[in-house]
Amino acid sequence: MKKLIPTIAIAICSIWLVSCSNAVKNVSEVPPTTSTDPVVSPISDQVNPDAAKKATTDSPIQIKSISTPTKVATNPKGTATTQPKVGTIKEMVSGDLKCYVTLLDEAGKKINVGATFEICEQKTFLNKKVQLVYKVLPVNDCQSAEPCGKTRQESLITKMELVGDSPKPDKSNSQTISNGEWTITIGNRDSWSGVNGTGNLTYSGCDNKGNCVKINGGQVVCRDGICTTGWSNKGYDYIIKQAISADDSDSSTTLTVRKGATIILNASGFKAA
Repeated sequence: MKKLIPTIAIAICSIWLVSCSNAVKNVSEVPPTTSTDPVVSPISDQVNPDAAKKATTDSPIQIKSISTPTKVATNPKGTATTQPKVGTIKEMVSGDLKCYVTLLDEAGKKINVGATFEICEQKTFLNKKVQLVYKVLPVNDCQSAEPCGKTRQESLITKMELVGDSPKPDKSNSQTISNGEWTITIGNRDSWSGVNGTGNLTYSGCDNKGNCVKINGGQVVCRDGICTTGWSNKGYDYIIKQAISADDSDSSTTLTVRKGATIILNASGFKAA
């Protein structure tokens, strides 16, 4: 009996050792899960590399790169119409903010263009074909002529010049003389009513090299058989003296240009051109 007890104890211990061994073995067969595993198969505890790859590429919830269309800068006022360089002046109206010029371009299309207030005063260009010069200048951005502290930039006509194929001036209203060195055309002579110190005659003077000066606002004074017409331009005075009598030769006509009290030019010998 004493020998049987140790034998039973050994047998029980052996059975216990085998059970423990199997338990340890079963535990070791379960792979540990880690927080770094990208995808776990829903039917096993094993990591499926192919599933991980597929989930990355075929997952219904994906963030795709969205290309933003390039923004194109646009002018809120639209593309500006090209301003004509040459046109026939049909109307000039002085408004609150600028001068409004209506002209026909070379294709015969009517166009409205802004200009400086000085342009509206040059009525001699009406119905004439002219070359136009523009400059970007500030214009009051107000509801009336009263300044409001706001301005906008606009391209305005600042200068007009007759072009070569303009209609020829009425000879009864203009006169062209030359002495070989200077050629002068006096226009708008009908603007003088006969009262001294009045008129709005035009002056166009060119030298033999093609350098020209054009001026408006000439006034006439006649005394002792001589009529004197004077113009002022940028500090210079242009004075033409002519005999009143039509029988007198144009050669008696003289041109004097002064700057202040200094005589810059004194020319004579003019004849009808």
